[in-house]
Amino acid sequence: MKIANSIRIAALAGLLTSAACTGDFMNKNTNPDQATDEMLSWDNLSTGSAFSQMTKNVIPSFQLVGDEEYGSANYQVIEDLAGNIFAGYTGVINASFTGNNLYNITAKEWYNSMFNDAYTRVISAWNQLDPQREEFPEEVAMADIVKVAAMHRVTDTYGPIPYLDLSSGSINQSYDAQKDVYNRFFEELDAAIATLTTFYQGQPDTKKLEDYDNVFSGNVGNWIKFANTLRLRLALRVVYADAALAQAQAEAALSNPVGLMTSAADLAELKKPAIGTWEYPLYMIQYSFDDSRIGATIEAYMNGYGDPRRSKFFVATASGEYHGVRNGINPTAAYASSAELSRVNCTNNDNLLWMTPAEAWFLRAEYELRWGSEDNARTYYEEGIRTSFSTLGVSGAEEYIADEESMPGSYTDVVNGGNSQESALASIPVCWKSGGDFETHLEQIITQKYIAMFPEGQEAWSEFRRTGYPRILPVVVNNSGGKIDTQKQIRRLNFPSTEYSTNAQAVAAATATLNSESSNPTGDNGGTNVWWDKNPRL
Repeated sequence: MKIANSIRIAALAGLLTSAACTGDFMNKNTNPDQATDEMLSWDNLSTGSAFSQMTKNVIPSFQLVGDEEYGSANYQVIEDLAGNIFAGYTGVINASFTGNNLYNITAKEWYNSMFNDAYTRVISAWNQLDPQREEFPEEVAMADIVKVAAMHRVTDTYGPIPYLDLSSGSINQSYDAQKDVYNRFFEELDAAIATLTTFYQGQPDTKKLEDYDNVFSGNVGNWIKFANTLRLRLALRVVYADAALAQAQAEAALSNPVGLMTSAADLAELKKPAIGTWEYPLYMIQYSFDDSRIGATIEAYMNGYGDPRRSKFFVATASGEYHGVRNGINPTAAYASSAELSRVNCTNNDNLLWMTPAEAWFLRAEYELRWGSEDNARTYYEEGIRTSFSTLGVSGAEEYIADEESMPGSYTDVVNGGNSQESALASIPVCWKSGGDFETHLEQIITQKYIAMFPEGQEAWSEFRRTGYPRILPVVVNNSGGKIDTQKQIRRLNFPSTEYSTNAQAVAAATATLNSESSNPTGDNGGTNVWWDKNPRL
């Protein structure tokens, strides 16, 4: 494979050291290079096998490779101990999880895993497909979309990453500035969307990689809609760093004739395979590992609004209430044993969410708020709420949209009252009142997007960093040694320790690049803003 040796070695070391709660985590990992080779040998169709591997690892999902198992434990260290917790979607009850929960980032090596897994499990498979562009242009275009979907999570987490020369075969990969990585994302999405749109307009009923695609079952139209929506997401991500680039890329996403995701039929999620073993990672974390419960922030917002979607997202306590856990606390045994804390409402057969169509409507609403009309912004905002309700099968959207009185709530810790916050998190209603100021409407859009895209916490954390919304409860205990501001909250993860040991010169250069792009250049720590994190209000 062409993936750099330094990254490959770092990944294997990181997978072995990023232990989760399962006790046999080391036994649940395998060499991803061998996994790729084995998958390719199953049917001799490298294109389908490599594409399938890519989709399974955008967000870690359950996989059996030979006798080895991968999935829920890796999801935990990549998604749940980072994005979900930093966004207030979940809160830890396991007393050993103090590195992430209390901002002592380097206390344990869980922060390595997103970086390492992305290169060994996504990029290694993409490198199998890249040389096949001439023979399989549409299939590789789909793979390019998956590549961007996976790797934007990585750069949003760390900042500079190796990206521009991934297929070069270099032994030591240098890190690229995040601005350059994002420009490449837009180039790749532009080319992939153009290739697939031409194909789709000529053969709208022809599917690609149907037997290997557990997201859209080979539906090219759905892949185009997802790519357009992803492009719009990334366009708005950079709006405070480069407004002109953001507007141009947003307009390109909106002008494609196939359009954006709009309804439940467009839902992007990795589906449970029709046959074979499967685990839904949040179910395993909350019901089997017993490590977390719902988060205090999302609880406070949804309880304050009396949100009808709560029963879809959370399990009510015996008293019919919903209570979560605040981050930055020292969880005691009382949290783990409490019957008054709610779990995520899920089963072990659930699909793994990538992107909800409601997000597309909220992205359009923000576009209109910035560069269009307030009337259109309101229309799309309200349609985003309706789409979220309908996708979840929940009634009451119109009453919810019209609610002028309900506000986000305060937070009461039902286990330890000392961790409560008496003041309400925010003072914005659901109802859009015409003529409001920009920030009020932006806060409404982002808050409702935050609720709608639960439980995709990585994206929620990125949007909080970009906009400051919703207003996430700060940690109670901050063990960062002053590197992370309690009120501004964590802005990124440190570069992997495995990269320091195998690619040190490149990491040193990456830290200099990070500082040069940042509005708060304090080095390789959780308080340094990444390139796009330049909101002047924050």
